[in-house]
This record gives sequence, structure tokens and C-alpha cells, in this order.
Amino acid sequence: MKSILKNKIYIVLVFSLILAFVLCQTNLVWADAKKVVKIGFIDPLTGPNADIGIGAKNSAELAVLQANASGEFPYEIELVAEDDASDPATGVAAALKLCSDPDVVAVVSHFNSPVALATVHIFHRFGVAQIMPSSIHPDITRGNDYKEVFRICADNIAEHNFGANLVVDKLGYKKWSSIYDTSSYGDNCNKNFKKILEERGGVLLSEDGISVGTKDFRPILNKIKELKAEAIYFGGLTTEAALCKRQMHELGMDDMLFFGVTGLDSETFNEIAGPAAEGTIIVGKLALGEDSDFVKAYKAAGFSEPYEATGPYAYDAVGIILEALKKVGPDRKAIVDYIADPDFEYHGVIGLTKLDEDGQSVTGGLTLKVSRNGKWVPWSE
Repeated sequence: MKSILKNKIYIVLVFSLILAFVLCQTNLVWADAKKVVKIGFIDPLTGPNADIGIGAKNSAELAVLQANASGEFPYEIELVAEDDASDPATGVAAALKLCSDPDVVAVVSHFNSPVALATVHIFHRFGVAQIMPSSIHPDITRGNDYKEVFRICADNIAEHNFGANLVVDKLGYKKWSSIYDTSSYGDNCNKNFKKILEERGGVLLSEDGISVGTKDFRPILNKIKELKAEAIYFGGLTTEAALCKRQMHELGMDDMLFFGVTGLDSETFNEIAGPAAEGTIIVGKLALGEDSDFVKAYKAAGFSEPYEATGPYAYDAVGIILEALKKVGPDRKAIVDYIADPDFEYHGVIGLTKLDEDGQSVTGGLTLKVSRNGKWVPWSE
């Protein structure tokens, strides 16, 4: 009987030791495991604007990789990327998905203005900071009193004024025709260009709205040719603009200036338009030199796709969130309050970022660019 009792005690002791060992190891694993803090990202990763979205995503990923390697954060940072396919409904679904995840503390989002206009209400409702590196419709920041919405690039009005300084005032083009897509972005582009042109003594001889996806511009171009316009303004995005410029060349309209703003700032324009792109002038995002730290780091990271014009802005948008994490931690409201502070400043690859009371950048850099030998290069007199 005593022998049986001893065996039972022995078994209990052995089991207790094993259990204690397992619990100890589990606690060590838990202690070693870092909390994961997520930064959301939404952009077109498929469709006609995928090149721009993928370049921006890679740039955002670079900022996260550098942050995790820095050892400055007591948790692992993860970039959670969603595709909006340049479609407002898809963008809304992506925004809801990210905002519903409590580990997502802030989101970098949207190349396309119609998508951004559709999602700002969601970020406001969830109290999540939304930082936009590239969409330019003024109402994104001006249209609602939403503390959560920030934009670190110039808006549509600033872009058109910047461009008009060159093409209307300095180069002297006064007789224009406008072709624009009928999205909220394209319509706003046309309205702003017309207003700014007329304020500077120019005239818009014709205005033609087209659907996104239009491929044949010849009927419109033939009409413009008869009107003897000096220049064409294109209020839209790269694919349609490039097809339009290529057809201008086919119709013998190379003597007519072709001009647009940042919606055309992608090498995809030059690839589609081919030699016909030569001489096109645009207002582009801030151009970085090959010797910049961002460009060197992007190449060293081994991304196969170009970072595109919006890449440095996406990188800085993540940088702003990382700066907020250092100062106030992974708290949604605290991050919003930190960025919305009137004294907030961020020094990044696009220079100084300061925001006004609407969350709109007052420092977002712009560059005048011209297509030369199949590439966008900075404009020079």
C-alpha cells in the first residue's frame, strides 16, 4: 500500500515539474513575442493606376522595414495593404476592413480623389487618422470638419496656379481647349483650370468631358484643331491622357501644347504615348535626385517596381505615423491629436510638412516637368 502511495506521489511530482517547465517556457515565449501595431495602406494595386499604387506601397513598406530595424519601437510594426482598384465602393470596403481592426492605428490612403472623397466619412466615424499622399480634390480636406483627415501634398487649386504661372503667364498660351474625365476629380480639375485661366486673361475655346476608359479622342481633337486652339489642357489620369497625346501626334497636332497636373505624373504616360509624349508639360510631385537617401534606400531594398511620383509622399506619410507612435504610442485618438496640433511639423524626404486647420499641407512641394526622350525631367527655361 505504501509502495502504491509513493508511486502516486512520484507521478504527481513528475507531472508538476513537467507542467511547471511548460508554463515557464510558454511565459518566455510570451515575453519574447512583441505586440504588433498595424499601419493601414489603401491604393490602387490593380487596374490602370496599379503602377502608381504599387510604387507607393513599396515606399510605405520601406518606411516600416526601416522602423522595425531601428530598434526604436517596443513592438513590431506591420503594414497592412488593401487594394481600392481606383473604385470608390472598393475603397469604402477596404477602409471599413482596416478601421474595424483595433490593431490598425492609422491609415495612408488613396491616389484617386473620388475614392478619398468616399472614405473620409469612415475614418472620421472610427476616429482613425487618414493621411493622404496624393489625392488632390480640395473638398477632401476642405469639405468637412473632420479632424482625422490629413493631406501632405498640394491640392488641386495650388497645382493649377503653380502650372499657370508657367504655361499661361510665362509661355503666353492664352487660347485653350479642355478635355477632362467626368469623375469628381476630372470635373474639379476642369473647373479650377478654367477659373484660373480666365483670371489670367486666357480663354477656354471648348470643354469636352470624357468617360474614364475612353480610347478614341479623334472626334474631339478634330474639333479642337478647327478651333485653332494653342494648347490643350487634360484633366484626368495617365492612360487616357497618353492615348489622347498619341492621337494628337497622328493628326499632326504636335505644334499644340499638351498640359496637365499630377494625375499625369507617371512614367506610364511616356510609355503609352511613346515619342508623341515629347514636349508635354505637367505639374508634378516633388522630384528627388538619385543621390537622395530615399532613392538609395529604395534601390537597396530590392523593389522591382519604380517608386513613382507618389512614393516619397507615401514614405513620409508613414513617417508621420511613426513619429506619432514615438511621441504618444499606439492610440488612435492620441495620434490624431498629435498630428492635428497647430505646432505639428515633420521633416521628411519631401521637406518640411506643416498642416493648416483643415489638415491640408501648406508646404507640399511641386515640380514643373516636361517629357524629354521618353522620361519626365524637371522643366528648365
